[in-house]
Amino acid sequence: MFNAWLTVPTETLAQSKTVRTVFSQTTYSYLCRTDMKVLSLITMLTLISLGCGEGEADGPEKYSLSGKVTFAGEPVPVGEIILEPDSTKGNSGPASVAMIKQGQYATETGKGIIGGPYIVRISGNDGVSVTLPDGMQLPEGNQLFGSYETKVDLPKQKTTQDFEVPSADAKK
Repeated sequence: MFNAWLTVPTETLAQSKTVRTVFSQTTYSYLCRTDMKVLSLITMLTLISLGCGEGEADGPEKYSLSGKVTFAGEPVPVGEIILEPDSTKGNSGPASVAMIKQGQYATETGKGIIGGPYIVRISGNDGVSVTLPDGMQLPEGNQLFGSYETKVDLPKQKTTQDFEVPSADAKK
């Protein structure tokens, strides 16, 4: 026969003692099944609340954005572009991030822009892998320039927008 012990401390006036309760295998199995049912219910409710399928996501409609990023007239080999709605101009919503590869970027489907005024931050690297003296690898290479920031007003539709990072922002 299977027994599980549950130890519960209880206090008396002058002494402490422990009360032990023995569960039979049937009772223990019932408790485990009940816990699994509760866990399954919680999981199911969580998935339902998150939604599934390809329906519309909550929030404003998002539009695809793509374009070119150049630095000193040349395509940025590797980098990142962060697009943040400019709240100082009344634009609010989710930010978007796109990776720059060989001077080109594109937001992921469903994770684009909402349009309106944006603050754009761009970082770029030379794309030549570097190993530092401490052995750490920089697969994207050295920075071409410090984080460049500009402001732009984007339309509420799928669009393209090119960015030129001035050579005055070169990493020294």
